[in-house]
Amino acid sequence: MRYILSFILIYSSVFALINKPIHSQITSINQDEDRIYIKPVEGAQVGMFGVVVQSFDATHSTALSWVEVLSIDTKSIIVRSIPIVALEQSALPSGTWKPKIGDIVTLGYNYHRALLISPNASAYKKVTNFHKQRHWVHPDIFATVLSSNGHPTPLVDDFKDTCRANNIGLLGFILERSIVTVDCQSFKIIEVRTTTLSTKEVQLPFYTRVSNIEANWFGEGSDELLEFTPYYTKLLAENNPENDWIQTYQNRENNNTSTQGE
Repeated sequence: MRYILSFILIYSSVFALINKPIHSQITSINQDEDRIYIKPVEGAQVGMFGVVVQSFDATHSTALSWVEVLSIDTKSIIVRSIPIVALEQSALPSGTWKPKIGDIVTLGYNYHRALLISPNASAYKKVTNFHKQRHWVHPDIFATVLSSNGHPTPLVDDFKDTCRANNIGLLGFILERSIVTVDCQSFKIIEVRTTTLSTKEVQLPFYTRVSNIEANWFGEGSDELLEFTPYYTKLLAENNPENDWIQTYQNRENNNTSTQGE
């Protein structure tokens, strides 16, 4: 009974950051550095992506730019402004609106949609079944994108492109005894939770029902993935070098290598 209760508590906290967007308001803008200052809001995390929304009237508004949270303190949240290119259409007229004080910034945009990278089917099903309130985009879709790109070894750009095309906000990686939650656009780690999931059984490059991912003749990502946790941890470390979980994992691996060499 104690094990079952522990099991439920662990999974109930995974991906529990936010399932609804967080809204704040612009208080000041530094146009020269593309920095926007917004009011502090509970639930915001460094690395979270969001969008600036400007209202024209009670029923009309538009998204002006993406933003990424750079820092948070008790007085303000600093975000970086990033142009929205997905909706560009040269054949249509475009506005010249820019973010202004009072505009709304919505953080955690599309966090209700997530992609889970799991080493096996069992772990995948347990996590997704415990969190049915979140829309899980099946890894088969990602595997299809990889096959189209000729990348049996996923690259960061493969993740970002898939997330943009499918409106995915969060990525989850089941790595050993942890589930690492990442903002799909910034690739910044925003939460790490301990888990009791078994990761001994590993399907490479991740759990998917796609039996074969086509490979390019050469180039980055064209090689077959040989290890699950070491590769994805390395991918995350490139964008999160100072993260505590990353450093702990790297130190443990370095100590194991040193011990084996003695």
